[in-house]
Amino acid sequence: MNIDLGRLMSTKEEPGDYVGSDGLLYCGKCHTPKQMRLSFDPATRGKKQTLVHTACKCQKEAAEAERKRAERERFQQDMARRREDGISCPDGLRHTFAEDDGAKPRISDACRRYVERWEEMRAENIGILFYGTVGTGKSFFSSCIGNALLEKQVPVAATNFPRLLNLLQGTMDRQKLLDRLSIYKLLIIDDLGVERDSPYAAEQIFNIIDARASSRLPVIVTTNLTLEELEHPTSMQYARIYDRVLDMCPMPIKMVGQSRRKGNAERRKRLAQQILLE
Repeated sequence: MNIDLGRLMSTKEEPGDYVGSDGLLYCGKCHTPKQMRLSFDPATRGKKQTLVHTACKCQKEAAEAERKRAERERFQQDMARRREDGISCPDGLRHTFAEDDGAKPRISDACRRYVERWEEMRAENIGILFYGTVGTGKSFFSSCIGNALLEKQVPVAATNFPRLLNLLQGTMDRQKLLDRLSIYKLLIIDDLGVERDSPYAAEQIFNIIDARASSRLPVIVTTNLTLEELEHPTSMQYARIYDRVLDMCPMPIKMVGQSRRKGNAERRKRLAQQILLE
Protein backbone atom coordinates (compact mmCIF):
# COMPACT_ATOMS: atom_id res chain seq x y z
CA MET A 1 0.00 0.00 0.00
CA ASN A 2 1.38 3.40 -0.98
CA ILE A 3 1.17 6.03 1.77
CA ASP A 4 1.48 9.74 0.98
CA LEU A 5 3.71 10.65 3.91
CA GLY A 6 3.76 14.31 2.97
CA ARG A 7 -0.01 14.57 3.16
CA LEU A 8 -0.16 12.41 6.27
CA MET A 9 2.36 14.52 8.14
CA SER A 10 1.08 17.94 7.07
CA THR A 11 -1.50 19.59 9.30
CA LYS A 12 -3.25 22.76 8.21
CA GLU A 13 -3.24 25.24 11.06
CA GLU A 14 -6.32 27.45 11.29
CA PRO A 15 -6.71 30.73 13.21
CA GLY A 16 -7.40 29.90 16.82
CA ASP A 17 -5.59 26.55 16.78
CA TYR A 18 -3.07 26.04 19.56
CA VAL A 19 -0.41 23.62 20.79
CA GLY A 20 -1.39 21.71 23.90
CA SER A 21 0.75 20.66 26.82
CA ASP A 22 1.33 17.33 25.07
CA GLY A 23 2.92 19.07 22.10
CA LEU A 24 0.03 18.31 19.74
CA LEU A 25 -1.83 20.87 17.66
CA TYR A 26 -5.42 21.36 18.86
CA CYS A 27 -8.45 22.76 17.06
CA GLY A 28 -9.44 26.18 18.37
CA LYS A 29 -13.14 25.39 17.85
CA CYS A 30 -13.72 21.91 19.28
CA HIS A 31 -10.48 21.66 21.32
CA THR A 32 -9.63 18.17 20.12
CA PRO A 33 -6.26 17.12 18.61
CA LYS A 34 -5.45 17.72 14.95
CA GLN A 35 -2.25 15.69 15.33
CA MET A 36 -1.21 12.31 16.67
CA ARG A 37 2.09 10.49 17.13
CA LEU A 38 2.97 7.45 15.04
CA SER A 39 6.05 5.25 14.78
CA PHE A 40 7.00 4.26 11.22
CA ASP A 41 10.16 2.28 12.11
CA PRO A 42 9.44 -1.05 13.88
CA ALA A 43 13.10 -1.25 14.88
CA THR A 44 12.70 1.65 17.31
CA ARG A 45 9.82 -0.14 19.08
CA GLY A 46 7.80 3.05 19.21
CA LYS A 47 10.55 5.18 20.71
CA LYS A 48 10.93 7.27 17.56
CA GLN A 49 7.61 8.89 16.77
CA THR A 50 6.46 11.37 14.16
CA LEU A 51 3.65 13.90 14.37
CA VAL A 52 1.02 13.19 11.73
CA HIS A 53 -2.31 14.78 10.87
CA THR A 54 -5.58 13.50 12.28
CA ALA A 55 -9.04 14.96 11.92
CA CYS A 56 -10.36 16.85 14.90
CA LYS A 57 -13.94 16.37 16.11
CA CYS A 58 -15.48 19.16 14.04
CA GLN A 59 -13.61 18.03 10.91
CA LYS A 60 -14.95 14.50 11.40
CA GLU A 61 -18.46 15.87 11.90
CA ALA A 62 -18.18 18.01 8.76
CA ALA A 63 -16.92 15.03 6.75
CA GLU A 64 -19.77 12.86 8.06
CA ALA A 65 -22.33 15.57 7.24
CA GLU A 66 -20.96 15.83 3.71
CA ARG A 67 -21.05 12.05 3.31
CA LYS A 68 -24.69 11.97 4.38
CA ARG A 69 -25.55 14.90 2.10
CA ALA A 70 -23.97 13.18 -0.90
CA GLU A 71 -25.68 9.90 0.00
CA ARG A 72 -29.06 11.67 0.30
CA GLU A 73 -28.53 13.41 -3.03
CA ARG A 74 -27.70 10.11 -4.76
CA PHE A 75 -30.84 8.55 -3.25
CA GLN A 76 -33.03 11.42 -4.43
CA GLN A 77 -31.57 11.23 -7.93
CA ASP A 78 -32.12 7.47 -7.97
CA MET A 79 -35.75 7.89 -6.88
CA ALA A 80 -36.29 10.55 -9.55
CA ARG A 81 -35.04 8.13 -12.22
CA ARG A 82 -37.28 5.37 -10.90
CA ARG A 83 -40.36 7.60 -11.12
CA GLU A 84 -39.88 7.72 -14.86
CA ASP A 85 -41.13 4.12 -15.11
CA GLY A 86 -44.70 5.36 -14.64
CA ILE A 87 -45.44 3.23 -11.58
CA SER A 88 -45.75 6.08 -9.08
CA CYS A 89 -48.70 8.47 -9.13
CA PRO A 90 -47.44 12.06 -9.54
CA ASP A 91 -49.45 13.25 -6.52
CA GLY A 92 -49.28 10.03 -4.54
CA LEU A 93 -46.92 11.38 -1.89
CA ARG A 94 -48.09 14.96 -1.45
CA HIS A 95 -48.54 15.07 2.35
CA THR A 96 -46.16 15.02 5.31
CA PHE A 97 -46.55 14.79 9.08
CA ALA A 98 -45.84 18.54 9.22
CA GLU A 99 -49.39 19.06 7.88
CA ASP A 100 -50.99 16.88 10.55
CA ASP A 101 -53.40 18.98 12.64
CA GLY A 102 -53.70 16.35 15.36
CA ALA A 103 -57.39 15.72 14.75
CA LYS A 104 -56.78 11.95 14.90
CA PRO A 105 -54.04 11.65 17.57
CA ARG A 106 -54.14 7.87 18.07
CA ILE A 107 -53.91 7.20 14.34
CA SER A 108 -51.22 9.85 13.94
CA ASP A 109 -49.16 8.30 16.75
CA ALA A 110 -49.55 4.82 15.26
CA CYS A 111 -48.35 6.05 11.87
CA ARG A 112 -45.35 7.80 13.38
CA ARG A 113 -44.44 4.67 15.33
CA TYR A 114 -44.65 2.67 12.13
CA VAL A 115 -41.95 4.91 10.68
CA GLU A 116 -39.86 4.78 13.87
CA ARG A 117 -40.07 0.98 14.00
CA TRP A 118 -39.74 0.52 10.25
CA GLU A 119 -36.95 -2.03 10.42
CA GLU A 120 -39.12 -4.29 12.56
CA MET A 121 -42.16 -3.71 10.36
CA ARG A 122 -40.12 -4.59 7.30
CA ALA A 123 -38.56 -7.67 8.89
CA GLU A 124 -41.99 -9.00 9.87
CA ASN A 125 -43.62 -7.85 6.60
CA ILE A 126 -46.22 -5.80 8.47
CA GLY A 127 -48.28 -3.34 6.47
CA ILE A 128 -51.26 -1.13 7.28
CA LEU A 129 -54.78 -1.16 5.85
CA PHE A 130 -56.63 2.15 6.07
CA TYR A 131 -60.34 1.70 5.39
CA GLY A 132 -63.30 4.05 5.62
CA THR A 133 -65.40 6.53 3.71
CA VAL A 134 -64.15 9.17 1.30
CA GLY A 135 -62.13 12.09 2.65
CA THR A 136 -61.39 10.76 6.14
CA GLY A 137 -57.59 10.82 5.86
CA LYS A 138 -56.64 7.42 4.46
CA SER A 139 -54.44 8.76 1.67
CA PHE A 140 -53.18 11.56 3.91
CA PHE A 141 -51.67 9.26 6.52
CA SER A 142 -50.32 6.76 3.99
CA SER A 143 -48.62 9.68 2.22
CA CYS A 144 -47.18 10.95 5.52
CA ILE A 145 -45.68 7.53 6.23
CA GLY A 146 -44.27 7.28 2.71
CA ASN A 147 -42.57 10.67 2.83
CA ALA A 148 -41.17 10.07 6.31
CA LEU A 149 -39.59 6.83 5.10
CA LEU A 150 -38.23 8.55 2.00
CA GLU A 151 -36.48 10.95 4.39
CA LYS A 152 -34.82 7.87 5.88
CA GLN A 153 -33.78 6.84 2.35
CA VAL A 154 -36.24 3.96 2.13
CA PRO A 155 -37.44 3.43 -1.48
CA VAL A 156 -41.21 4.07 -1.50
CA ALA A 157 -43.76 4.20 -4.31
CA ALA A 158 -47.41 5.25 -4.14
CA THR A 159 -49.68 3.95 -6.88
CA ASN A 160 -53.06 2.35 -7.56
CA PHE A 161 -54.21 -0.75 -9.40
CA PRO A 162 -55.84 1.06 -12.36
CA ARG A 163 -52.44 2.65 -13.05
CA LEU A 164 -50.61 -0.69 -12.80
CA LEU A 165 -53.19 -2.42 -14.99
CA ASN A 166 -52.76 0.28 -17.62
CA LEU A 167 -49.00 -0.35 -17.59
CA LEU A 168 -49.58 -4.07 -18.08
CA GLN A 169 -51.87 -3.41 -21.03
CA GLY A 170 -49.29 -1.06 -22.49
CA THR A 171 -45.62 -1.78 -23.05
CA MET A 172 -44.67 -3.39 -19.71
CA ASP A 173 -44.98 -7.15 -19.28
CA ARG A 174 -45.94 -8.71 -15.96
CA GLN A 175 -42.50 -9.90 -14.89
CA LYS A 176 -40.91 -6.56 -15.69
CA LEU A 177 -43.56 -4.80 -13.60
CA LEU A 178 -43.06 -7.19 -10.68
CA ASP A 179 -39.29 -6.66 -10.89
CA ARG A 180 -39.75 -2.89 -10.86
CA LEU A 181 -42.13 -3.05 -7.92
CA SER A 182 -39.69 -5.18 -5.93
CA ILE A 183 -37.24 -2.26 -5.92
CA TYR A 184 -39.55 -0.41 -3.54
CA LYS A 185 -39.26 -1.55 0.07
CA LEU A 186 -42.71 -0.09 0.77
CA LEU A 187 -45.51 0.00 -1.78
CA ILE A 188 -48.53 2.21 -1.09
CA ILE A 189 -51.63 1.12 -3.00
CA ASP A 190 -54.41 3.68 -2.98
CA ASP A 191 -58.14 3.02 -3.45
CA LEU A 192 -58.26 -0.76 -3.53
CA GLY A 193 -61.62 -1.77 -4.99
CA VAL A 194 -62.06 1.00 -7.56
CA GLU A 195 -60.38 -0.99 -10.35
CA ARG A 196 -62.55 -2.67 -12.97
CA ASP A 197 -64.00 -6.01 -11.95
CA SER A 198 -62.81 -8.61 -14.44
CA PRO A 199 -61.02 -11.98 -14.28
CA TYR A 200 -57.97 -10.42 -15.96
CA ALA A 201 -57.79 -7.52 -13.48
CA ALA A 202 -58.29 -9.82 -10.50
CA GLU A 203 -55.53 -12.17 -11.68
CA GLN A 204 -53.02 -9.35 -12.19
CA ILE A 205 -53.86 -7.74 -8.85
CA PHE A 206 -53.40 -11.04 -7.05
CA ASN A 207 -50.05 -11.57 -8.79
CA ILE A 208 -48.84 -8.17 -7.59
CA ILE A 209 -49.98 -8.68 -3.99
CA ASP A 210 -48.69 -12.26 -3.94
CA ALA A 211 -45.27 -11.16 -5.23
CA ARG A 212 -45.01 -8.64 -2.40
CA ALA A 213 -46.01 -11.28 0.14
CA SER A 214 -43.53 -13.82 -1.24
CA SER A 215 -40.72 -11.27 -1.20
CA ARG A 216 -41.71 -10.10 2.29
CA LEU A 217 -42.06 -6.52 1.13
CA PRO A 218 -44.71 -4.54 3.07
CA VAL A 219 -47.68 -2.72 1.56
CA ILE A 220 -49.91 0.04 2.83
CA VAL A 221 -53.38 -0.16 1.34
CA THR A 222 -56.23 2.36 1.40
CA THR A 223 -59.80 1.47 0.47
CA ASN A 224 -63.36 2.79 0.69
CA LEU A 225 -64.55 -0.77 1.26
CA THR A 226 -65.78 -1.81 4.69
CA LEU A 227 -64.02 -4.46 6.73
CA GLU A 228 -67.09 -6.65 6.22
CA GLU A 229 -66.75 -6.31 2.44
CA LEU A 230 -63.06 -7.19 2.66
CA GLU A 231 -63.59 -10.21 4.89
CA HIS A 232 -66.66 -11.49 3.01
CA PRO A 233 -66.45 -10.36 -0.63
CA THR A 234 -69.26 -11.35 -2.98
CA SER A 235 -66.74 -12.07 -5.74
CA MET A 236 -64.74 -15.27 -5.28
CA GLN A 237 -61.98 -13.96 -7.55
CA TYR A 238 -61.41 -11.07 -5.14
CA ALA A 239 -61.70 -13.23 -2.02
CA ARG A 240 -58.10 -14.45 -2.25
CA ILE A 241 -56.87 -10.91 -2.99
CA TYR A 242 -58.53 -9.44 0.09
CA ASP A 243 -57.48 -12.41 2.19
CA ARG A 244 -53.84 -11.83 1.22
CA VAL A 245 -54.13 -8.09 1.88
CA LEU A 246 -55.59 -8.68 5.35
CA ASP A 247 -52.80 -11.16 6.08
CA MET A 248 -50.13 -8.64 5.06
CA CYS A 249 -51.87 -5.79 6.89
CA PRO A 250 -52.70 -7.30 10.30
CA MET A 251 -53.64 -3.89 11.73
CA PRO A 252 -56.67 -2.54 9.84
CA ILE A 253 -57.27 1.10 10.81
CA LYS A 254 -60.81 2.40 10.45
CA MET A 255 -60.95 6.04 9.36
CA VAL A 256 -64.07 7.87 10.49
CA GLY A 257 -65.24 11.45 10.73
CA GLN A 258 -66.40 14.24 8.49
CA SER A 259 -64.92 14.31 5.03
CA ARG A 260 -61.89 16.60 5.02
CA ARG A 261 -62.25 16.90 1.29
CA LYS A 262 -65.81 18.16 1.64
CA GLY A 263 -64.77 20.54 4.40
CA ASN A 264 -61.95 21.93 2.27
CA ALA A 265 -64.33 22.35 -0.66
CA GLU A 266 -66.76 24.31 1.53
CA ARG A 267 -63.93 26.51 2.81
CA ARG A 268 -62.74 27.25 -0.73
CA LYS A 269 -66.31 27.95 -1.81
CA ARG A 270 -66.73 30.52 0.96
CA LEU A 271 -63.38 32.09 0.08
CA ALA A 272 -64.33 32.32 -3.61
CA GLN A 273 -67.67 33.91 -2.71
CA GLN A 274 -65.96 36.37 -0.40
CA ILE A 275 -63.45 37.40 -3.06
CA LEU A 276 -65.71 37.41 -6.11
CA LEU A 277 -69.18 38.30 -4.86
CA GLU A 278 -68.77 40.57 -1.87
